[in-house]
Amino acid sequence: MKKISSIYKVMAVIVMAVLITGCQDTLTTDSQSSLMKDKFYTTQGNMDRALIGVYGCLKPFSTYYFAMSENRSDNMLNITESKKNEYADCAQFNSTGLLNDNIVYNCWADHYALIAAANGLLANVNNISYTREGTATQYSAEARFLRALAYFDLVRYFGRVPVSTQELTVEEAFNLKQSEPAQVYEQIVEDLTYAEENLADEAKDYTGATRAERATKTAAQALLGKVYMQMAGYPLYDATAKDKAKEYLGKVLTTVGLLSGGNVVAGATPSKYWALDADEWNNMWFHENDNRYFIFEIQYACSKNQGNPMTPLTHKSESSKTKFCNANLVVGPHAYVERSFVANHFVGADNVDEEGIPLDKRYPNSINLIPESSSSDDDIIASDGDAFMPKFFEHKVKRSTYGYADMDDQIVDRTYWPQNFPILRLEDVMLLYAECVGKAEGLPLLNLIHSRAMDYSYPSSLSESRFQQYVMEERRIELLGEGHRWFDEVRNKTFVNDIKAKFEYYRENCDRNHSPKYSVYANQVTVNGRYYPIPLSQMQVRDGLYTQNDGY
Repeated sequence: MKKISSIYKVMAVIVMAVLITGCQDTLTTDSQSSLMKDKFYTTQGNMDRALIGVYGCLKPFSTYYFAMSENRSDNMLNITESKKNEYADCAQFNSTGLLNDNIVYNCWADHYALIAAANGLLANVNNISYTREGTATQYSAEARFLRALAYFDLVRYFGRVPVSTQELTVEEAFNLKQSEPAQVYEQIVEDLTYAEENLADEAKDYTGATRAERATKTAAQALLGKVYMQMAGYPLYDATAKDKAKEYLGKVLTTVGLLSGGNVVAGATPSKYWALDADEWNNMWFHENDNRYFIFEIQYACSKNQGNPMTPLTHKSESSKTKFCNANLVVGPHAYVERSFVANHFVGADNVDEEGIPLDKRYPNSINLIPESSSSDDDIIASDGDAFMPKFFEHKVKRSTYGYADMDDQIVDRTYWPQNFPILRLEDVMLLYAECVGKAEGLPLLNLIHSRAMDYSYPSSLSESRFQQYVMEERRIELLGEGHRWFDEVRNKTFVNDIKAKFEYYRENCDRNHSPKYSVYANQVTVNGRYYPIPLSQMQVRDGLYTQNDGY
């Protein structure tokens, strides 16, 4: 990941309509680089390509969900020295290193690239006529949905961030101050409300062709529900947000037949976005099933620089690359699936059958703990062997096991992995709704997910506190690797205790020559860690323009 060195370019990412040449590589025009903005938004086809460009800006986002959320949470352990690996800055709460961390910088820049692209489209979408009635409104709604998603990530990563809903001149960009988180959320809700009111159940382009990869009304409702749940928790504690979350999450569940008249339908299974059994659940993690099970997902393709950039991050080393794939995957954080809870859930003594097979049927596409030699110097880590998350890693062993043709010769390098990344999943919505409404209403939703994986249901005798505990544990396992855990820990304000406990576990159980570093990591975890720092390059654009987050 290469930093843009010029301060002008750092700010210009907010100003430029980068979709014309920068956000996506999939547009095929005669001369992308020569398309001037005032000539680009002149035809229906160009406007549609501009919208594709906004979607294309999502391409690097999976990296940040993994590196800045999953990797930072108690789902994973990163043992690399921070000075050798920038992913470790995120995982080990290295406040000094994070100021100049390329991952953090690129996260900021890429999200504002999407916002600039969306603002460019919104400023011009009504300037032409369309064959299909309502196209301009729909495209506006899609752009606002994507802009809201970008701001939702930014406010969760950084807290106070600049907000713009229009194209900016360079001078305007250099004077755009931060907004408080509550103000950022106001804009997110405004955009998503517009999207929810103007998107259809099925997305179409200007020709009337169905576009399964684009945002729908259901996607807007699901994202609104997630936004309100985040607002209801730390640090905003918005007293009205939880009822709003229930409303919009409930709309999604009504659409799929799980709710009727505001009540959970006894014995119902979802009519869409749902794998009926564990076998189908494991099969949905192949690119052949893209745009079938997820409410909204980032699109990838098996071609140069069009693959999922998260895939190489999920495999720790190249020690077994010939066993799993021929492409060199060494690029990632060298992080391991956390053992004290996550790995133990699948392979602990109480969680396997008499033959040692994990009772949780999600195991094959959640983690891999094949016992092989490891270069780790921590005994407890080495015992995990070749530990990684295979959800987004369509290696040849996995494809062969599930009856899919070998595609290893198509994976030329780490930029070719084609599996889409889910932003919004029905299981996420179901568990958020269960958390929101409590055991009396939410237990059937929890059990739908849990019984599919484990062949048993939780009893109605559960206390409310135990029910909430199981909901969070189910979110942790069902959504493993998808970037939700850190945000859950922040909104529930458990992240300090959770992460400290993770480091303490390894301090007590690893080789004593290496245990001191886990004490250092634990001491670096404070409540200020709820946000990443504003990248130092941004802070230096203009003295006094931004206020740095506490603790940096």
